[in-house]
Amino acid sequence: MFAQRSSRWVVVFAGLMLAACATRPEVRSQMAQNANLAAYRTYAFVAKPGTDKDGYKTLTTQDIERAVSREMQARGYTFAPDGQGDLLVNFNVKEKDKVEGDVGPGGPWGYGWGRRYGYGWGYGFDDYYNGITTVTEGSLMIDLVDRARNEVVWSGTAVGQLTRKVLDNPGPAIDQSVADIFARYPIKVH
Repeated sequence: MFAQRSSRWVVVFAGLMLAACATRPEVRSQMAQNANLAAYRTYAFVAKPGTDKDGYKTLTTQDIERAVSREMQARGYTFAPDGQGDLLVNFNVKEKDKVEGDVGPGGPWGYGWGRRYGYGWGYGFDDYYNGITTVTEGSLMIDLVDRARNEVVWSGTAVGQLTRKVLDNPGPAIDQSVADIFARYPIKVH
């Protein structure tokens, strides 16, 4: 009875951990060696970010700009509407399909019931391709560029699984990903 109850909790805990992993992106960031991010005061967005390939401002661009502005202003930066900020913000999104799963036969031993000998141990193979799935992985990259030198001084990337829920309503996922990226930014919220 105790073993059954504890194994049930292990399954529930493992499920919650997997759910938590699926909802939070993996975040990486890097900073230029000589960068002094506290020296910058203003920011602007590049005229044509990586998300605008067709000559107009997409909904994705608008969502990312709102989220980035929230994070930059919370850290004391001021938006320069003329595009002449100390820092220029560029961003891009990419997606790719990724194959995941276990390849190979399962364990050869099992317990079961047969007509001839009743209950007992047996030998068999699992399906070789059992458990293989294709998932779509999305990446959001944000670069802060020193306008005067035209060099990237800080870059952050979030990589996570794109679920149907995220694709149907990307705004909250964009907000969370931008917040997660800027959580790695050296200048903290004022």
